Amino acid sequence: MMRRLLLICSLLLTYLLFSTLINGSFSYAHAAQQTPVAANLQHDDTAAPITGTELRAAYLANVANYVTWPNESVREQLTIGVLGNESVYQQLRAAPLLPVRGLRVDVRLLTRPNMASEVDILYIAPGASHQLNSAFNATRSRPILIISEHSPVRDEMMINLISGNQNRLAFQVNNERIQDSGLRTNTDLLTLRGTELELTVYARRAYQRLALLENELTATAEELATAETENQQLLSRIDILEQTIRERDNVLRAQQGTLEDKEQVLDSQQQALRDLLGELDLQRQLLVQREEQLRQIQQTLRQSELALAAQERELNEKELQLQEKQLESDELANRIAANRSVLSVQQQQLRDQRNALAEQLALLESRERTIDRQRLYLWAIGLAFLVALVLAFTTVGMFLNKRKTAAQLMVTLDDLHEAQDKLVESEKMAALGNLVAGVAHEVNTPLGVAITGTSMVNDRIVVLKESLEKGTLTREQLTSFVERGADSLRLTQKNLQRVGALISNFKQIAVDQMVAEKREIDLRGYLEEVMSTLSIEMRRAGVAYRIDIPSDIRMVTIPGAMAQIITNLVTNAIRHAFNAPGGEITLSAETIAGNQVRITFSDNGAGMDEQVLAKIFDPFFTTKRNEGGTGLGMPIVYNLVRQKLHGDITVKSKPGEGTSFFLALPRSL
Repeated sequence: MMRRLLLICSLLLTYLLFSTLINGSFSYAHAAQQTPVAANLQHDDTAAPITGTELRAAYLANVANYVTWPNESVREQLTIGVLGNESVYQQLRAAPLLPVRGLRVDVRLLTRPNMASEVDILYIAPGASHQLNSAFNATRSRPILIISEHSPVRDEMMINLISGNQNRLAFQVNNERIQDSGLRTNTDLLTLRGTELELTVYARRAYQRLALLENELTATAEELATAETENQQLLSRIDILEQTIRERDNVLRAQQGTLEDKEQVLDSQQQALRDLLGELDLQRQLLVQREEQLRQIQQTLRQSELALAAQERELNEKELQLQEKQLESDELANRIAANRSVLSVQQQQLRDQRNALAEQLALLESRERTIDRQRLYLWAIGLAFLVALVLAFTTVGMFLNKRKTAAQLMVTLDDLHEAQDKLVESEKMAALGNLVAGVAHEVNTPLGVAITGTSMVNDRIVVLKESLEKGTLTREQLTSFVERGADSLRLTQKNLQRVGALISNFKQIAVDQMVAEKREIDLRGYLEEVMSTLSIEMRRAGVAYRIDIPSDIRMVTIPGAMAQIITNLVTNAIRHAFNAPGGEITLSAETIAGNQVRITFSDNGAGMDEQVLAKIFDPFFTTKRNEGGTGLGMPIVYNLVRQKLHGDITVKSKPGEGTSFFLALPRSL
C-alpha cells in the first residue's frame, strides 16, 4: 500500500512537469513559485515521528475490519463517533476512510453522551471519562463497539486503549462484553498493533499528500489552459503579420510603374518592414525567454527524476524492512495463537477449579449449618432429658406407695421420651426447644399440686396408723381423714388429668412437626392446641392472644408445617414487636376465592419501617443480632408457606401501628 501511494505521487509529479514542458507557457515568476511546492511534494515525510493522535485515528480506521455487525447486509455505511477529543476527529477527517466490506465509513464529532446511540463505533477519550456511564447506558440496547481509553470500568468496557511511552498504544479486549452486545470479532483483532498501525499512519499521510497533489494538479491545469489560450493568441498574431508581409510584397510587384512610385512604395514598405522586423525581434526575444524557461523545466525534471530514483531506493529498503516486520508479526501471531490456546486451557481449568471450590464451600457451609443444628438439638435434648429425669426421680421417690399412679406417670414419661426421640429427627428443633420448655413449665404446676395432695394423704395415713396402733382412733378422726383424703385424691386426679391433656397436646404437636404428612384438621381447634403450648412463653412476656376463627373451617394440609409457622410468628412477635407487657396477638381466618383460606396473624406491637419490611424474609437478617437473634425464623416461615404448603405470604406494617401477616393457603393441599 505504501509503495503504491508513493508511485502515484511520483506519477502525478512527472505528469505536472511534462505538461509544463509540452505547453511551454509558464512565466518565469510562476515557475519560480511552483518549484518549492514540487520540492515539498517530493519530500518524504514518512520518516517524521508518529503522534499519538495519528495512532488513535489509525486504530479507529482499522478496527472495523476485524468486527462484524449483525445487520451489515441491509446497511450502506458505518459511522465512527469521537467523544471528547476533537484532534482525533480532525485527523480522521484529514484523509478519506476506505470502505469496509463494501460499506462507506463516516466520522462524527459527538458533544453529548446521548448522541452515541447514532454511531456504530464509539471512541471515548480520557477527557470524557466522566461520561462513561452515560455513554454505556445510551448504547446498551444497540450493537455498538465502545473503545475507551484508560477506563477504570473493567466490566462494561469492550476495547480499552492504554497509551505508553514514545507514543506506543496498547489495548485490552473484552470478548465476552463485545459478543453480549451482538457483535462478532475476528481472531486477528489482537494482532492490530505495532507495524500495522504504523503502516496505516503512513498510508493516511500519503492520502493527505495525494489530496494536496490533486489540488495542485487542478490549479496547474487551470494555469495550463490559460497559457494555451495565450499561445494561440500569439500564433494568430504571427500568422496575421506574415499574411501582411505577403500582401505588401504583392503590392510592390504590382506597383513597379514608375521609379518614384516605386521609391515611395519602397519607402513605405521599408518602414512597414522595419516595424515588422521590430515586432519579430520582440517575438524572438520572447522565444529566447521561453527557451530559457524550457531549460529550467528540463533541469527541474532531471532533479525530479533523481529524487524519484532516490525515493524508489528508499521504498525498496522500506519494503525489505516491512517484509522483515511482517515475518516478525507472523511469528508473533503464531506465538499469540499458541498462548491463546494455552490460556483457554488454563481458563477452563481455572473455571473447573472455581466450580469445584464453590461446591466444596457450599458443602462445608451445609455441614457447618448441620453441625450447628445438631449442637442445638443436643442442648435441647439434654434439657429435655434433664427435665424428664427430674420428673422421673421425683415421681419414683414420692409415689412409691401409689403403684398405679406411678405406672401412669411412667407411661406418660415413656410417651414424653418417645416425643423427644422424634424431636431428634426433626429439622426444627429450635422451635421445639421452646415448646418443650413451655410444656415442662405447664406440667410442673399441676404435678406439684398432685404431689402435695398425695403427700398430705400419706402423712394422714401415718397419723391414722399410729392412732390405730395405740387404740386412740376416734370416729371424728376417721371421718376427717376420709373427707380430707377424698378431697386430696380428687385434687390429685384433676391435676393429673390436666397433665395428661397437656402431654397429649404436646405429643400431637411434636408428631405433626416431625412427620411431614398431610391430614385433615379443624383449623380453629388445631391452632388453639398450638397456642396453648406457647401460652407460657406469652405469659412470661405479658402478651395475650385471641383466636377469631369460625369453627366450620377444615383443611387438608401438613399440620407440622402449620405449627412451625405459627410458632415462629409468635416467637418473632414476642422478641421484636413488644417492648413492654400489655401486647396482644390476634389469629383470624376466612375462606377466599379459589378454594383457599386466608389466615391473618396480627399484633399491636411496635411495627416496622420500610427498610426492615423490605428485608424481613432475607436469610440471616435480624435487628437483634447482639441479643441472640439468628435471622432464620422468618425465612423458614417463608419457605414453609411457599414450598411445603404451596401458598403465599405477605406482610403489612407501619411504625407504631403493629404488624399483620397474611397467609393464603389452599384448603385442600
